[in-house]
Amino acid sequence: MKVLKSDEMMSIDKEAIFSLGIPSFVLMENAALAVLRAIKLEFPSAKKVLVLAGKGNNGGDGLALVRHLHLRNYQVDYVLCMGKELKGDAQIQLQILRNLGKESKEEVNFSQYDLIVDAIFGTGFKPPAKGQAETWINKVNQTNVPVLSVDIPSGLSADTPEMFEPHIKSSVTVTFAFPKMCHIFYPSAKSCGKVFVANISIPQHLASHIERELITHIEVPQRDPQVHKGIMGHTFLVGSSVGKTGALVLSAKASTRTGSGLVTVGVPQNLNSVFEISLTEEMSVPLEGQDRLSYKSVEQILSMQDKFSALGIGMGMDRYKEGQEIVKALIENWEKPLLLDADALNNLADSRALGILRKRKIPAVLTPHVGEFARLSGYEKGEILKNPIDLASEFSQKYNCYVVLKFSRTVIATPSGRTYVSTYGTPAMAKAGTGDVLSGILTSLISRKIDTEYALKLGVVLHGISGQISEKNKHTESTKALDLVENIPNAYNSIQSGAYS
Repeated sequence: MKVLKSDEMMSIDKEAIFSLGIPSFVLMENAALAVLRAIKLEFPSAKKVLVLAGKGNNGGDGLALVRHLHLRNYQVDYVLCMGKELKGDAQIQLQILRNLGKESKEEVNFSQYDLIVDAIFGTGFKPPAKGQAETWINKVNQTNVPVLSVDIPSGLSADTPEMFEPHIKSSVTVTFAFPKMCHIFYPSAKSCGKVFVANISIPQHLASHIERELITHIEVPQRDPQVHKGIMGHTFLVGSSVGKTGALVLSAKASTRTGSGLVTVGVPQNLNSVFEISLTEEMSVPLEGQDRLSYKSVEQILSMQDKFSALGIGMGMDRYKEGQEIVKALIENWEKPLLLDADALNNLADSRALGILRKRKIPAVLTPHVGEFARLSGYEKGEILKNPIDLASEFSQKYNCYVVLKFSRTVIATPSGRTYVSTYGTPAMAKAGTGDVLSGILTSLISRKIDTEYALKLGVVLHGISGQISEKNKHTESTKALDLVENIPNAYNSIQSGAYS
Protein backbone atom coordinates (compact mmCIF):
# COMPACT_ATOMS: atom_id res chain seq x y z
CA MET A 1 0.00 0.00 0.00
CA LYS A 2 1.45 3.36 -1.05
CA VAL A 3 1.94 6.22 1.42
CA LEU A 4 1.10 9.61 -0.08
CA LYS A 5 1.64 13.29 0.56
CA SER A 6 -1.09 15.88 0.08
CA ASP A 7 -0.02 17.14 -3.36
CA GLU A 8 0.25 13.54 -4.62
CA MET A 9 -3.23 12.73 -3.32
CA MET A 10 -4.70 15.83 -4.92
CA SER A 11 -3.04 14.95 -8.24
CA ILE A 12 -4.46 11.42 -8.10
CA ASP A 13 -7.90 12.81 -7.24
CA LYS A 14 -7.74 14.99 -10.36
CA GLU A 15 -6.62 12.09 -12.52
CA ALA A 16 -9.50 9.94 -11.26
CA ILE A 17 -11.97 12.76 -11.97
CA PHE A 18 -10.70 14.22 -15.22
CA SER A 19 -8.86 11.32 -16.89
CA LEU A 20 -10.98 8.38 -15.76
CA GLY A 21 -14.22 10.31 -15.62
CA ILE A 22 -15.23 9.42 -12.06
CA PRO A 23 -17.41 12.38 -10.95
CA SER A 24 -16.09 14.14 -7.86
CA PHE A 25 -19.59 13.89 -6.38
CA VAL A 26 -19.37 10.08 -6.62
CA LEU A 27 -16.07 10.12 -4.74
CA MET A 28 -17.67 12.30 -2.07
CA GLU A 29 -20.63 9.94 -1.72
CA ASN A 30 -18.28 6.95 -1.46
CA ALA A 31 -16.25 8.75 1.19
CA ALA A 32 -19.35 9.47 3.25
CA LEU A 33 -20.50 5.85 3.02
CA ALA A 34 -17.04 4.66 4.10
CA VAL A 35 -17.25 6.87 7.20
CA LEU A 36 -20.74 5.55 7.88
CA ARG A 37 -19.41 1.98 7.84
CA ALA A 38 -16.66 2.95 10.28
CA ILE A 39 -19.21 4.52 12.63
CA LYS A 40 -21.29 1.34 12.61
CA LEU A 41 -18.20 -0.77 13.24
CA GLU A 42 -16.42 1.33 15.85
CA PHE A 43 -19.33 3.16 17.53
CA PRO A 44 -22.28 0.75 17.27
CA SER A 45 -24.11 2.31 20.23
CA ALA A 46 -23.85 5.89 18.92
CA LYS A 47 -27.31 7.30 18.16
CA LYS A 48 -26.75 11.04 18.44
CA VAL A 49 -24.01 12.36 16.13
CA LEU A 50 -22.66 15.86 15.59
CA VAL A 51 -20.80 16.62 12.34
CA LEU A 52 -18.44 19.62 12.18
CA ALA A 53 -18.08 20.61 8.52
CA GLY A 54 -15.58 22.89 6.83
CA LYS A 55 -16.19 24.69 3.56
CA GLY A 56 -14.22 22.47 1.17
CA ASN A 57 -14.43 18.86 0.01
CA ASN A 58 -13.78 17.52 3.51
CA GLY A 59 -16.78 19.46 4.71
CA GLY A 60 -18.72 18.09 1.74
CA ASP A 61 -17.85 14.55 2.84
CA GLY A 62 -19.20 15.44 6.27
CA LEU A 63 -22.42 16.92 4.90
CA ALA A 64 -23.03 13.85 2.72
CA LEU A 65 -22.54 11.78 5.88
CA VAL A 66 -25.18 13.87 7.66
CA ARG A 67 -27.71 12.90 5.00
CA HIS A 68 -26.85 9.21 5.14
CA LEU A 69 -27.12 9.23 8.94
CA HIS A 70 -30.39 11.16 8.82
CA LEU A 71 -31.92 8.72 6.34
CA ARG A 72 -30.93 5.84 8.63
CA ASN A 73 -32.75 7.42 11.58
CA TYR A 74 -29.73 8.66 13.50
CA GLN A 75 -30.24 11.84 15.48
CA VAL A 76 -27.70 13.95 13.62
CA ASP A 77 -26.86 17.65 13.68
CA TYR A 78 -24.20 19.62 11.86
CA VAL A 79 -22.30 22.88 12.24
CA LEU A 80 -20.75 24.93 9.42
CA CYS A 81 -17.52 25.74 11.22
CA MET A 82 -16.11 28.04 8.55
CA GLY A 83 -19.29 29.95 7.72
CA LYS A 84 -22.06 29.28 5.23
CA GLU A 85 -20.13 30.07 2.03
CA LEU A 86 -19.19 26.59 0.82
CA LYS A 87 -17.39 25.51 -2.33
CA GLY A 88 -18.27 23.17 -5.23
CA ASP A 89 -19.73 19.81 -4.28
CA ALA A 90 -19.90 20.82 -0.63
CA GLN A 91 -22.41 23.53 -1.56
CA ILE A 92 -24.51 20.95 -3.41
CA GLN A 93 -24.46 18.65 -0.37
CA LEU A 94 -25.59 21.55 1.82
CA GLN A 95 -28.48 22.36 -0.49
CA ILE A 96 -29.64 18.73 -0.44
CA LEU A 97 -29.71 18.83 3.35
CA ARG A 98 -31.72 22.04 3.30
CA ASN A 99 -34.13 20.44 0.85
CA LEU A 100 -34.57 17.68 3.41
CA GLY A 101 -35.27 20.24 6.11
CA LYS A 102 -31.90 19.80 7.83
CA GLU A 103 -30.45 23.18 8.78
CA SER A 104 -27.13 23.78 10.47
CA LYS A 105 -26.78 24.54 14.18
CA GLU A 106 -25.21 27.75 15.44
CA GLU A 107 -24.56 26.60 19.00
CA VAL A 108 -24.34 23.05 20.33
CA ASN A 109 -23.93 21.26 23.64
CA PHE A 110 -21.29 18.63 22.93
CA SER A 111 -22.26 16.53 25.93
CA GLN A 112 -25.60 15.70 24.29
CA TYR A 113 -23.90 13.64 21.57
CA ASP A 114 -22.48 10.11 21.48
CA LEU A 115 -20.01 10.91 18.70
CA ILE A 116 -18.44 13.95 17.05
CA VAL A 117 -17.38 13.71 13.40
CA ASP A 118 -14.56 16.09 12.48
CA ALA A 119 -14.87 17.11 8.80
CA ILE A 120 -13.34 20.58 9.06
CA PHE A 121 -10.05 20.21 7.18
CA GLY A 122 -8.76 17.51 4.83
CA THR A 123 -5.54 16.41 3.18
CA GLY A 124 -4.83 19.75 1.52
CA PHE A 125 -4.83 21.76 4.75
CA LYS A 126 -1.69 23.73 5.68
CA PRO A 127 -1.33 24.32 9.45
CA PRO A 128 -1.89 26.07 11.74
CA ALA A 129 -5.65 26.30 12.23
CA LYS A 130 -6.84 29.83 12.87
CA GLY A 131 -10.03 31.82 13.43
CA GLN A 132 -13.33 29.97 13.66
CA ALA A 133 -11.66 26.61 13.00
CA GLU A 134 -9.28 27.12 15.91
CA THR A 135 -12.22 27.90 18.19
CA TRP A 136 -14.13 24.76 17.21
CA ILE A 137 -11.07 22.52 17.48
CA ASN A 138 -10.37 23.77 21.00
CA LYS A 139 -14.02 23.19 21.97
CA VAL A 140 -13.92 19.61 20.71
CA ASN A 141 -10.73 18.84 22.63
CA GLN A 142 -12.36 20.04 25.86
CA THR A 143 -15.12 17.41 25.62
CA ASN A 144 -15.08 13.76 26.63
CA VAL A 145 -17.08 12.72 23.56
CA PRO A 146 -15.24 10.35 21.16
CA VAL A 147 -14.20 11.87 17.83
CA LEU A 148 -13.98 10.37 14.35
CA SER A 149 -11.96 12.42 11.86
CA VAL A 150 -12.63 12.42 8.13
CA ASP A 151 -9.36 12.03 6.19
CA ILE A 152 -7.06 13.59 8.80
CA PRO A 153 -7.60 15.11 12.26
CA SER A 154 -8.22 18.79 11.57
CA GLY A 155 -5.20 20.94 12.36
CA LEU A 156 -2.58 18.35 11.38
CA SER A 157 -0.61 18.24 8.14
CA ALA A 158 -0.92 15.19 5.90
CA ASP A 159 2.77 15.48 5.01
CA THR A 160 4.58 15.22 8.33
CA PRO A 161 4.48 13.53 11.75
CA GLU A 162 4.90 16.97 13.30
CA MET A 163 2.28 18.08 15.84
CA PHE A 164 0.63 21.43 15.13
CA GLU A 165 -1.59 23.18 17.63
CA PRO A 166 -4.44 23.24 17.85
CA HIS A 167 -5.52 19.97 16.30
CA ILE A 168 -8.25 17.41 16.90
CA LYS A 169 -7.38 14.40 19.04
CA SER A 170 -9.31 11.58 17.38
CA SER A 171 -10.30 8.09 18.44
CA VAL A 172 -10.70 6.97 14.81
CA THR A 173 -9.63 8.43 11.46
CA VAL A 174 -11.04 7.32 8.10
CA THR A 175 -8.77 8.29 5.24
CA PHE A 176 -9.37 7.61 1.57
CA ALA A 177 -7.57 5.46 -1.02
CA PHE A 178 -4.10 5.67 0.59
CA PRO A 179 -2.62 6.44 4.01
CA LYS A 180 -0.79 9.74 4.42
CA MET A 181 2.39 10.49 6.35
CA CYS A 182 0.56 11.78 9.43
CA HIS A 183 -1.34 8.49 9.78
CA ILE A 184 1.81 6.37 9.86
CA PHE A 185 4.41 8.19 11.93
CA TYR A 186 4.41 9.34 15.53
CA PRO A 187 3.68 11.67 17.19
CA SER A 188 0.89 12.67 14.76
CA ALA A 189 -0.29 9.05 14.43
CA LYS A 190 -1.24 9.10 18.11
CA SER A 191 -3.80 11.85 17.42
CA CYS A 192 -5.22 9.86 14.50
CA GLY A 193 -6.24 6.95 16.72
CA LYS A 194 -7.29 3.84 14.84
CA VAL A 195 -6.87 4.46 11.10
CA PHE A 196 -9.07 3.00 8.37
CA VAL A 197 -8.00 3.31 4.74
CA ALA A 198 -11.24 3.26 2.73
CA ASN A 199 -11.72 2.35 -0.92
CA ILE A 200 -13.73 5.12 -2.60
CA SER A 201 -13.26 3.89 -6.21
CA ILE A 202 -9.87 5.50 -6.83
CA PRO A 203 -7.80 2.81 -8.63
CA GLN A 204 -4.61 1.81 -6.82
CA HIS A 205 -2.59 1.89 -10.05
CA LEU A 206 -2.84 5.68 -10.12
CA ALA A 207 -0.19 5.69 -7.38
CA SER A 208 2.14 3.20 -9.09
CA HIS A 209 4.77 5.92 -9.56
CA ILE A 210 4.97 6.64 -5.81
CA GLU A 211 8.10 5.11 -4.29
CA ARG A 212 6.82 5.05 -0.68
CA GLU A 213 5.13 1.86 0.43
CA LEU A 214 3.59 0.58 3.65
CA ILE A 215 4.42 -3.09 4.20
CA THR A 216 1.09 -4.89 4.56
CA HIS A 217 1.96 -8.32 3.21
CA ILE A 218 5.08 -10.46 2.96
CA GLU A 219 5.69 -14.08 2.00
CA VAL A 220 8.02 -16.56 3.70
CA PRO A 221 10.47 -18.18 1.25
CA GLN A 222 9.92 -21.90 0.79
CA ARG A 223 12.84 -24.30 1.12
CA ASP A 224 13.61 -26.71 -1.67
CA PRO A 225 13.14 -30.34 -0.52
CA GLN A 226 16.75 -31.08 -1.47
CA VAL A 227 18.20 -28.19 0.53
CA HIS A 228 21.18 -28.62 2.88
CA LYS A 229 22.86 -26.30 5.39
CA GLY A 230 25.67 -25.43 3.01
CA ILE A 231 23.37 -23.54 0.67
CA MET A 232 21.21 -21.85 3.33
CA GLY A 233 23.79 -19.20 4.09
CA HIS A 234 26.83 -19.12 6.34
CA THR A 235 26.38 -15.97 8.41
CA PHE A 236 29.49 -14.30 9.84
CA LEU A 237 28.93 -11.84 12.71
CA VAL A 238 31.89 -9.79 13.94
CA GLY A 239 32.15 -7.51 16.93
CA SER A 240 32.09 -7.57 20.74
CA SER A 241 34.30 -6.04 23.39
CA VAL A 242 34.67 -6.38 27.15
CA GLY A 243 31.31 -5.76 28.82
CA LYS A 244 29.37 -6.05 25.55
CA THR A 245 29.50 -9.75 24.68
CA GLY A 246 25.72 -10.12 24.97
CA ALA A 247 25.07 -8.06 21.84
CA LEU A 248 26.81 -10.54 19.54
CA VAL A 249 25.32 -13.54 21.36
CA LEU A 250 21.83 -12.18 20.66
CA SER A 251 22.67 -11.55 17.00
CA ALA A 252 24.04 -15.05 16.56
CA LYS A 253 21.05 -16.74 18.18
CA ALA A 254 18.69 -14.62 16.07
CA SER A 255 20.54 -15.65 12.88
CA THR A 256 20.11 -19.32 13.71
CA ARG A 257 16.42 -18.86 14.53
CA THR A 258 15.93 -16.98 11.25
CA GLY A 259 17.18 -19.93 9.24
CA SER A 260 20.90 -19.61 8.53
CA GLY A 261 22.47 -22.94 7.63
CA LEU A 262 25.60 -21.99 9.59
CA VAL A 263 26.44 -19.12 11.94
CA THR A 264 29.90 -18.09 13.06
CA VAL A 265 30.94 -15.22 15.33
CA GLY A 266 34.32 -13.50 15.07
CA VAL A 267 35.41 -12.04 18.42
CA PRO A 268 38.49 -10.71 20.22
CA GLN A 269 40.59 -13.73 21.14
CA ASN A 270 40.47 -13.33 24.91
CA LEU A 271 36.67 -13.17 24.80
CA ASN A 272 36.31 -16.36 22.77
CA SER A 273 35.73 -18.53 25.84
CA VAL A 274 32.64 -16.48 26.69
CA PHE A 275 31.13 -17.36 23.31
CA GLU A 276 32.13 -21.02 23.54
CA ILE A 277 30.02 -21.18 26.71
CA SER A 278 27.15 -18.96 25.53
CA LEU A 279 26.57 -20.46 22.07
CA THR A 280 25.67 -24.04 21.21
CA GLU A 281 24.55 -24.25 17.57
CA GLU A 282 26.81 -21.38 16.51
CA MET A 283 30.60 -21.47 16.01
CA SER A 284 33.22 -18.93 17.04
CA VAL A 285 36.52 -17.71 15.59
CA PRO A 286 39.10 -15.97 17.83
CA LEU A 287 40.34 -12.82 16.10
CA GLU A 288 43.28 -10.55 16.79
CA GLY A 289 42.60 -8.28 19.75
CA GLN A 290 42.28 -8.60 23.48
CA ASP A 291 39.45 -6.56 25.01
CA ARG A 292 38.29 -5.44 21.56
CA LEU A 293 39.21 -6.12 17.96
CA SER A 294 42.63 -5.16 16.64
CA TYR A 295 43.19 -3.86 13.11
CA LYS A 296 45.13 -7.09 12.53
CA SER A 297 41.76 -8.90 12.61
CA VAL A 298 40.92 -7.43 9.19
CA GLU A 299 43.40 -9.66 7.41
CA GLN A 300 41.97 -12.70 9.22
CA ILE A 301 38.41 -11.78 8.32
CA LEU A 302 39.21 -11.19 4.65
CA SER A 303 41.19 -14.41 4.41
CA MET A 304 38.05 -16.34 5.36
CA GLN A 305 35.79 -14.52 2.92
CA ASP A 306 35.21 -17.59 0.74
CA LYS A 307 33.72 -19.49 3.70
CA PHE A 308 30.92 -17.04 4.43
CA SER A 309 27.83 -15.75 2.63
CA ALA A 310 27.43 -12.40 4.43
CA LEU A 311 29.12 -10.33 7.12
CA GLY A 312 27.43 -8.36 9.88
CA ILE A 313 29.69 -6.13 11.94
CA GLY A 314 29.42 -3.72 14.85
CA MET A 315 27.35 -5.37 17.57
CA GLY A 316 29.08 -4.61 20.89
CA MET A 317 32.22 -3.59 18.96
CA ASP A 318 33.05 -0.38 20.87
CA ARG A 319 33.86 3.03 19.43
CA TYR A 320 37.58 3.73 18.98
CA LYS A 321 40.17 4.90 16.46
CA GLU A 322 41.32 1.43 15.46
CA GLY A 323 37.66 0.45 15.07
CA GLN A 324 37.28 3.18 12.45
CA GLU A 325 40.07 1.65 10.39
CA ILE A 326 38.58 -1.85 10.73
CA VAL A 327 35.20 -0.71 9.48
CA LYS A 328 36.67 1.24 6.57
CA ALA A 329 38.86 -1.69 5.49
CA LEU A 330 35.93 -4.12 5.53
CA ILE A 331 33.68 -1.77 3.57
CA GLU A 332 36.38 -1.45 0.93
CA ASN A 333 37.44 -5.10 0.74
CA TRP A 334 34.55 -7.36 1.77
CA GLU A 335 33.01 -8.34 -1.57
CA LYS A 336 29.86 -10.11 -0.36
CA PRO A 337 26.70 -8.79 1.37
CA LEU A 338 27.65 -6.56 4.30
CA LEU A 339 25.61 -5.19 7.21
CA LEU A 340 26.81 -2.39 9.48
CA ASP A 341 25.17 -1.92 12.87
CA ALA A 342 25.75 -0.17 16.18
CA ASP A 343 29.41 0.77 16.69
CA ALA A 344 30.29 -0.06 13.09
CA LEU A 345 28.01 2.87 12.22
CA ASN A 346 29.48 5.07 14.94
CA ASN A 347 33.02 4.28 13.85
CA LEU A 348 32.10 4.99 10.24
CA ALA A 349 30.55 8.32 11.26
CA ASP A 350 33.64 9.21 13.31
CA SER A 351 35.93 8.38 10.39
CA ARG A 352 34.08 10.82 8.08
CA ALA A 353 34.69 8.35 5.25
CA LEU A 354 31.12 7.76 4.08
CA GLY A 355 32.19 8.14 0.46
CA ILE A 356 33.70 4.66 0.43
CA LEU A 357 30.17 3.23 0.59
CA ARG A 358 29.55 4.46 -2.97
CA LYS A 359 32.31 2.25 -4.36
CA ARG A 360 30.83 -1.04 -3.22
CA LYS A 361 29.51 -3.31 -5.99
CA ILE A 362 27.07 -4.85 -3.50
CA PRO A 363 25.51 -1.96 -1.56
CA ALA A 364 25.98 -2.26 2.20
CA VAL A 365 23.04 -2.45 4.62
CA LEU A 366 23.12 0.17 7.40
CA THR A 367 20.80 -0.29 10.40
CA PRO A 368 20.95 2.94 12.45
CA HIS A 369 18.58 4.18 15.12
CA VAL A 370 17.79 7.88 14.96
CA GLY A 371 20.82 8.94 17.01
CA GLU A 372 23.21 6.91 14.88
CA PHE A 373 21.59 8.20 11.70
CA ALA A 374 22.02 11.76 12.95
CA ARG A 375 25.74 11.12 13.48
CA LEU A 376 26.08 9.55 10.03
CA SER A 377 24.04 12.05 8.06
CA GLY A 378 24.60 15.32 9.91
CA TYR A 379 20.84 15.89 10.20
CA GLU A 380 19.40 16.94 13.55
CA LYS A 381 17.37 14.27 15.36
CA GLY A 382 14.28 16.46 15.30
CA GLU A 383 14.66 16.95 11.57
CA ILE A 384 14.86 13.18 11.04
CA LEU A 385 11.74 12.52 13.10
CA LYS A 386 9.78 15.11 11.10
CA ASN A 387 10.82 13.70 7.72
CA PRO A 388 12.18 10.15 8.13
CA ILE A 389 11.32 8.72 4.71
CA ASP A 390 12.75 11.50 2.58
CA LEU A 391 15.95 11.87 4.61
CA ALA A 392 16.62 8.12 4.75
CA SER A 393 15.99 7.88 1.01
CA GLU A 394 18.22 10.85 0.23
CA PHE A 395 21.08 9.31 2.24
CA SER A 396 20.55 5.86 0.73
CA GLN A 397 20.74 7.15 -2.84
CA LYS A 398 23.63 9.51 -2.13
CA TYR A 399 25.81 6.80 -0.61
CA ASN A 400 24.65 3.73 -2.56
CA CYS A 401 23.49 1.80 0.49
CA TYR A 402 20.37 0.34 2.08
CA VAL A 403 19.23 2.15 5.22
CA VAL A 404 17.07 0.45 7.82
CA LEU A 405 16.15 3.39 10.06
CA LYS A 406 14.89 2.15 13.45
CA PHE A 407 12.46 4.04 15.67
CA SER A 408 8.74 3.70 16.51
CA ARG A 409 8.28 2.89 12.82
CA THR A 410 10.99 1.25 10.74
CA VAL A 411 11.90 2.81 7.38
CA ILE A 412 13.75 0.83 4.73
CA ALA A 413 15.38 3.03 2.07
CA THR A 414 17.01 1.58 -1.04
CA PRO A 415 19.65 2.92 -3.42
CA SER A 416 17.08 2.86 -6.21
CA GLY A 417 14.86 5.36 -4.36
CA ARG A 418 12.17 2.96 -3.20
CA THR A 419 11.19 3.19 0.47
CA TYR A 420 9.18 0.88 2.70
CA VAL A 421 7.61 1.48 6.10
CA SER A 422 6.85 -1.15 8.72
CA THR A 423 4.34 -0.47 11.50
CA TYR A 424 4.97 -3.85 13.15
CA GLY A 425 6.42 -3.74 16.62
CA THR A 426 5.58 -2.51 20.09
CA PRO A 427 6.90 -0.12 22.77
CA ALA A 428 7.92 -3.26 24.67
CA MET A 429 10.85 -3.49 22.23
CA ALA A 430 12.43 -0.33 23.61
CA LYS A 431 15.02 -2.45 25.44
CA ALA A 432 18.73 -3.07 25.09
CA GLY A 433 19.54 -5.83 22.64
CA THR A 434 16.50 -5.69 20.37
CA GLY A 435 18.56 -3.93 17.69
CA ASP A 436 21.16 -6.70 17.91
CA VAL A 437 18.40 -9.23 17.31
CA LEU A 438 17.36 -7.34 14.17
CA SER A 439 20.97 -7.32 12.93
CA GLY A 440 21.16 -11.07 13.32
CA ILE A 441 17.86 -11.56 11.50
CA LEU A 442 18.82 -9.30 8.60
CA THR A 443 22.35 -10.68 8.19
CA SER A 444 20.90 -14.17 8.11
CA LEU A 445 18.44 -13.24 5.36
CA ILE A 446 20.89 -11.30 3.18
CA SER A 447 23.25 -14.29 3.36
CA ARG A 448 20.66 -16.25 1.40
CA LYS A 449 20.33 -16.03 -2.39
CA ILE A 450 17.22 -13.84 -2.26
CA ASP A 451 16.57 -10.24 -3.28
CA THR A 452 17.97 -7.77 -0.75
CA GLU A 453 14.88 -5.55 -0.63
CA TYR A 454 12.71 -8.59 0.03
CA ALA A 455 15.14 -9.86 2.68
CA LEU A 456 15.07 -6.53 4.52
CA LYS A 457 11.28 -6.27 4.41
CA LEU A 458 10.85 -9.83 5.66
CA GLY A 459 13.44 -9.32 8.40
CA VAL A 460 11.92 -6.11 9.68
CA VAL A 461 8.43 -7.66 9.75
CA LEU A 462 9.72 -10.80 11.50
CA HIS A 463 11.42 -8.65 14.11
CA GLY A 464 8.34 -6.52 14.74
CA ILE A 465 5.91 -9.43 14.96
CA SER A 466 8.22 -11.40 17.26
CA GLY A 467 8.16 -8.33 19.52
CA GLN A 468 4.36 -8.20 19.44
CA ILE A 469 4.10 -11.91 20.26
CA SER A 470 6.65 -11.55 23.06
CA GLU A 471 4.69 -8.70 24.60
CA LYS A 472 1.46 -10.71 24.42
CA ASN A 473 3.06 -13.75 26.08
CA LYS A 474 4.99 -11.79 28.71
CA HIS A 475 4.23 -8.14 29.49
CA THR A 476 5.19 -4.79 27.99
CA GLU A 477 7.58 -4.08 30.85
CA SER A 478 9.04 -7.58 31.05
CA THR A 479 9.70 -8.34 27.38
CA LYS A 480 13.42 -8.64 26.69
CA ALA A 481 15.55 -9.10 23.58
CA LEU A 482 16.01 -12.84 24.08
CA ASP A 483 12.21 -13.22 24.06
CA LEU A 484 12.23 -11.85 20.51
CA VAL A 485 14.78 -14.47 19.47
CA GLU A 486 12.67 -17.27 20.92
CA ASN A 487 9.53 -15.96 19.19
CA ILE A 488 10.98 -15.75 15.68
CA PRO A 489 9.46 -19.21 14.92
CA ASN A 490 6.05 -17.95 16.09
CA ALA A 491 6.47 -14.85 13.94
CA TYR A 492 7.15 -17.06 10.90
CA ASN A 493 4.02 -19.08 11.69
CA SER A 494 1.99 -15.90 12.13
CA ILE A 495 3.10 -14.58 8.74
CA GLN A 496 2.40 -17.85 6.97
CA SER A 497 -1.08 -18.14 8.48
CA GLY A 498 -1.93 -14.52 7.70
CA ALA A 499 -2.66 -13.83 11.36
CA TYR A 500 -0.29 -10.90 11.79
CA SER A 501 -1.70 -7.37 11.82
